[in-house]
Amino acid sequence: MQSAPAPKLMVKRPDGQFRELEWDREAISVGRDGANDIVIDHPLASRRHARFERSGDGFAIHDLESTNGTFVNGERLTGARVLHSQDQVIIADAVIVFQDPEATVKGVLPPDLLRAVREELRVDSRTKEVFIRGQALDPSLTVKEFQLLEMLYNRRGQVISKDEIAREVWDYEVFDYNAIDALVYRLRQRIEPDPANPRYLVTQRGFGYKLITSPDA
Repeated sequence: MQSAPAPKLMVKRPDGQFRELEWDREAISVGRDGANDIVIDHPLASRRHARFERSGDGFAIHDLESTNGTFVNGERLTGARVLHSQDQVIIADAVIVFQDPEATVKGVLPPDLLRAVREELRVDSRTKEVFIRGQALDPSLTVKEFQLLEMLYNRRGQVISKDEIAREVWDYEVFDYNAIDALVYRLRQRIEPDPANPRYLVTQRGFGYKLITSPDA
């Protein structure tokens, strides 16, 4: 009798590195230490960061009390979680997609998942953290800077008017848009590689601003 094909882990890094790993053992370790099965040489990765394990329920990911956390489909993992096909695990700047051939259907990855994999800028509303190319922004944004970025992130790709920004960030009508322009300027200084030529927070002249999290997608 032919055995079922083994699941796979697809590991993608921002610099274009791509690795396909067959899950053919009980456990697969992940971390910065070179002894791990999947090595993530990034300062945000712990030496022993996480472990993929076969369980009675199928396949699971365990966070090993890492410093910066393991994220599954955008949510920070606490302890362990059973994986489903196409689940996306983010550790530091690496995106690891779990593929279960027993659950695979013909087609393409869901658009939301593809966008998440390609995102260079990510906002975690729960922890109030901002990640750019997998690295947490340090020091953190001010309250107003984060409120503006979170608003734009939740509606990424859409043009947001200054009136909308005023209502959302200031909670009252702003008649002098200089305050908004100044806030946008400060935020660009924090998140943009080149603030003079914005990559993420762009101006739609005459309409407002929009956030692009996957500029090259």
